[in-house]
Amino acid sequence: MALRAGENGQTALTTRINTAPRLEPRTSIGPKVSAVMPTLRRPHVIGETMRCLLDGEWTDFELIVQDDGDGRDGTAEAVHAAARGDPRVRYIRNERKLGIPGNLNAAIRSSRGELIAMCHDHDVYKPSFLRRMVETLERHPSALFVHCAIDTITESGTYVRTITNDFRELTPGRDWVEVMLSTLACQVCALTLVRRSAHEAHGLYNPEFDFISDVELWMRLSLAGDVAYVREPLIQVRDREQNHYATNNAVKLVRRTAAIHRLYLPLAYRREEVTRRRIRLELETARSLASLKASMVRRQLGRILSRNQPP
Repeated sequence: MALRAGENGQTALTTRINTAPRLEPRTSIGPKVSAVMPTLRRPHVIGETMRCLLDGEWTDFELIVQDDGDGRDGTAEAVHAAARGDPRVRYIRNERKLGIPGNLNAAIRSSRGELIAMCHDHDVYKPSFLRRMVETLERHPSALFVHCAIDTITESGTYVRTITNDFRELTPGRDWVEVMLSTLACQVCALTLVRRSAHEAHGLYNPEFDFISDVELWMRLSLAGDVAYVREPLIQVRDREQNHYATNNAVKLVRRTAAIHRLYLPLAYRREEVTRRRIRLELETARSLASLKASMVRRQLGRILSRNQPP
């Protein structure tokens, strides 16, 4: 049976997960929702993504586009064109590159909303996305965040498949940690709606965990509160580019995910259960790494063979 942080005496581990940067309380009241959209070199799709939100059913929100680029790729122009003068849109370009966790945290710190919606810069959101997420979180005061089912699409927008689960609309946090620790594949789509008060009390994205800092955040918040879920797909998640950071660093990200699991296993299970779970984790990690490395070899061989083909 899972335990909340602190109940098993793992003081050092609990201290470590509390090292994430904190969000200071608001100095002024803003809209109900702040949609934060970190972006990097996607001027060709960000306009469509922005319009999905701006034309959606929920109107009481601000959209903060936080640009981690150098200002020379046309993102600013694309954002201003898509905004069409809408005062809900704020475009901010970082003075220096912050990376994924830093860029997310900068956007959240600039926000004024009671609820924080994390939105990718290349996905497609259904008109009901924000409304359904807000309504679900409002129905469950004990939930610190809500996530939803998704559809996946290719880079060009072709439908691939629907990813949904039979999770309850509200899952106790201690049970959700077990769900997260049951597989290296994260069970939360990054596109969530989080209570601002949760970030204030339990922290933002931890830069220690780099691109997958969101995986650690969901576990951390689940130790403190419950988790809500919308079973209907509300987002079309677009495939990443072939040269995307996650594609080029897949082995590194599997290892980092395993490190997060090793950190949280002692916080979620009693001591006698941790060893068994740790063995299963190491086996799954080894299988995942072997599969990734085999795929990399096949791709390299394919490139070599294609170069050696006669004209």
